[in-house]
Amino acid sequence: MKLFLVFLGGGLGAVARFTLTKAISDWAGIRFPWGILTCNLLGCFLIGLAAGHASKSAPDWFGPLLIVGFLGGFTTFSTFSNDSLSLIRSGEASLGLINILASVIPGVLAVWLGLRLTGS
Repeated sequence: MKLFLVFLGGGLGAVARFTLTKAISDWAGIRFPWGILTCNLLGCFLIGLAAGHASKSAPDWFGPLLIVGFLGGFTTFSTFSNDSLSLIRSGEASLGLINILASVIPGVLAVWLGLRLTGS
């Protein structure tokens, strides 16, 4: 049952990531990967909230469905890494570095904030 919950959550998270990334990229219309950055930062914040909630009194399905599945499918470190390297390799190293710094440092802070807001 846990594998099914991870599968279901992961699929839904990936669809949510795709939809949000496309919408933001279409809106922004520039080369910088704003959509993936948004998904990663939002996902980091949400995983902090979810982990804080799970540490208190979450049902058994909560972790596999929402934390591992949905948020695992929603955040995309591999896509982030590929986007950053692509920018660097295409001669836009400054944009690649900005993407790395704007994702990693605020991402860690977003998880911390999510945990703090749940009292964990």
